[in-house]
Amino acid sequence: MQSIQFRPVLPALLIAWTSLVAYALFALIRETVSEEKSHFTEYAASVADEINHKLDSNEAVLAGFAAFLQAVDRSDVEATTRYAALTTAAYPHIYMLEVARKVSRAEQHQFENVLQQKWRPDFALKDFSSITGRPANGVPISSFTWPILFMYPALPEAREIYGLRLETVDYLAHSLALAYGKAKPVASPVFSLYEGGNAYILLQEAVRSPGSASGTDLNFFGNTMVAMLIIKGQSLAPGGLHSADHDFTDIAAHMDTPTGLGLPLFARAASEAPLLDRLLLPKLTHSLTSRNRSQPITLQFERQLRLSVLLTPSFLVEMLLLIAAIIVAPWLTLRHNRTLKQLELEHKRTAYLATHDPLTNLPNRFLFSDRFTQAFHGFKRNGNALAVLIIDLDHFKEINDNHGHEIGDQVLVASAKRMKAELRSCDTVARYGGDEFAVLLDSVLNAEEAQMVGNKLRDVLSKPISTPAGEMKVTCSIGIAICPTHGETLDELCRDADEAMYRTKKSGRNGVSVFSAENS
Repeated sequence: MQSIQFRPVLPALLIAWTSLVAYALFALIRETVSEEKSHFTEYAASVADEINHKLDSNEAVLAGFAAFLQAVDRSDVEATTRYAALTTAAYPHIYMLEVARKVSRAEQHQFENVLQQKWRPDFALKDFSSITGRPANGVPISSFTWPILFMYPALPEAREIYGLRLETVDYLAHSLALAYGKAKPVASPVFSLYEGGNAYILLQEAVRSPGSASGTDLNFFGNTMVAMLIIKGQSLAPGGLHSADHDFTDIAAHMDTPTGLGLPLFARAASEAPLLDRLLLPKLTHSLTSRNRSQPITLQFERQLRLSVLLTPSFLVEMLLLIAAIIVAPWLTLRHNRTLKQLELEHKRTAYLATHDPLTNLPNRFLFSDRFTQAFHGFKRNGNALAVLIIDLDHFKEINDNHGHEIGDQVLVASAKRMKAELRSCDTVARYGGDEFAVLLDSVLNAEEAQMVGNKLRDVLSKPISTPAGEMKVTCSIGIAICPTHGETLDELCRDADEAMYRTKKSGRNGVSVFSAENS
């Protein structure tokens, strides 16, 4: 009798169960694709950070070179060559350093004769069209000219560049005009190098106090110069990356110009994805612009998702389990009470994993955001300030590289426990990803109190951590932002705290900095 009563229910249970499993399978695929999208965005950001670092270095090197030209003796080419050699050795992505000098057009013939007698017998002032054979499209500055006098390294194939008037170069004339009279770097459009490859020039005017010089004095560099860095586009491309991220991603970089994107600085194409991948899976795209104002570079990323990446062993195991659930559904329906209980437990575990980091058991970004919302409501009621701290472990990658990820994970877990033990029950410490943590301090008096907490966390994290590979000693860089002083949203506070943390890193790491708009 019980069997007869059960039969009409069984098809409904099977349909419901099959639908549930199918939905779970769909959710698993969707979550896996979402994770790949997030991973792709993080990879693009890491590449952009590497390139931004090089762009910032370019500005710093150019400013130093301009200052050197202002101080060096007007004819000391040897000292300038030594300086350029040291610079290119320290910054290998910089292809060449050049100097052009301002020469009055009324004095150019005398200047040319002096350089022929005292420097290079074959020296001659020349227009760009005489080298390339192309019509001159530059916009010359009528009262003076800007010949190139110095190059390092002095490549044989670039010998023709000596004496070239910058104002006759079509892709430099406008940039030269922008740099003239301003002590700020200006980037030229991307162009094809005489020696091959695409590049751009970062130039800045350098002016020194006038000095006396006789008509026969070499006075090589003169009083007004343009310091130039030639940056090969390919040298900006990310290097040292051997992973699916790097191998499966198309990357292209262009210099932004008023007329749009010109020649590419570099372009790296990934291997073509199989047809099945292109039919079944989406293509991810992402675009980023450099934060450097003088070198506005747009980076474009494309990645075709691949089944070989998505179908990881864990994914296949989970998918097989879901398929197996359909097969054993009749047996599970007979024990539905037990199943419901197991589902309840699984739901709690899933809810926990959705809000916590599985390695450190700390809250993740989502739970941290929820805690901030609650704390912010409290701030609105009682007026007590909040503080957000961004904590980044210094040189953590070296631990993973030298001792393996298992030791690195032990360091992360120990660091999480130490921070949690130092904080109040009303405060929250969360893992924000990798070796970065975020702390929410509820009800702080002022920035000094938040900085005291930051110093306590820095001190406790700097204590050695015992691992099977020996004691590991790590330091950390901490940035702090205060609500409402620095913002009233989590995004604003995290951004400002992150900027303060990076300022700590630039200052030597192992420190605590409070965000200051004056230093941003």
